[in-house]
Amino acid sequence: MHVLKQRLELNARAAIERALEGAQSEDSFVEFKTQWPIDHGKAARQIAALCNAARGSEAMWIVGVDEKGRYVKGAPAEELSSWWPRVESHFDGVAPGLTTVAFDWAPRRTVVVLSLQTDNAPYVFVTKKEPYSREIPWRSGERTRSARRGEVLELLVPKLDMPGWEFVSARATLSQHSPTLRFEGDLYLETNQPLSLPHHRCHSYATYGLDSETVDLAFSFRTNTRDVRAVERVVRVAEPAVLHVSADADVELDAFQDLWDLHWHLVLGLGLSGDSISTSVRLTTDAVPPNQFTRRVWSALKP
Repeated sequence: MHVLKQRLELNARAAIERALEGAQSEDSFVEFKTQWPIDHGKAARQIAALCNAARGSEAMWIVGVDEKGRYVKGAPAEELSSWWPRVESHFDGVAPGLTTVAFDWAPRRTVVVLSLQTDNAPYVFVTKKEPYSREIPWRSGERTRSARRGEVLELLVPKLDMPGWEFVSARATLSQHSPTLRFEGDLYLETNQPLSLPHHRCHSYATYGLDSETVDLAFSFRTNTRDVRAVERVVRVAEPAVLHVSADADVELDAFQDLWDLHWHLVLGLGLSGDSISTSVRLTTDAVPPNQFTRRVWSALKP
């Protein structure tokens, strides 16, 4: 699978896990649908609103998940090929670019993820109604409405370029003599302009097990080089650099001593812009014979 689609699947899985737990999404740019909407015009308006509000950030539709019922129902992936052209026809000119991935959450429960490119906003919806035949929709919370003047102006002002990022290395350790699960990793950030990462807008968590159990992690940035400076709980990145991140949490040893893999998630807020970047990495370990657990080390899979 292409790296972009691997990242898309990981982000979607993390969003689904949060939805099943009843937690709010990290931002307002993820939307769940239980099934393929049959009203193509309404779907187009909702997608246009989501992409306009995202202003360059990642926006996703995840089809096959009942968010309110906290249930993964699944949706037929083959319907996308006929559904999307009908939705696309309701846009005036440019529609959002589309990257898709489908994966099985459980046997016979396929989830389809639509990653919507939002960098060509504003997206204009054709209402086909008089007296206003065109609309710039906007998502506000769970509502879809017409964009206000200030919001339209925001779409026309260049936005901060989002940085690129990926884990260079990562591992987790746990010892039978201590209940603390520790993570260490190097995160490569590629940016062409200075970035600020306030600690209070960043968080980290891990997911593990068949039921995707979640544990929140206390984390910190441990670096102070010429290109990366940590001052008063704000990390400032001047140019492409490697950021060292550590995180930990006290856990029940019994839940981890036979665990083969887990996922480490990071969400980093960018200053006060409201933007954030999120990434995750899968860590694996070798099997340990029963009753011989002394120390476990989970490491990132090599690309």
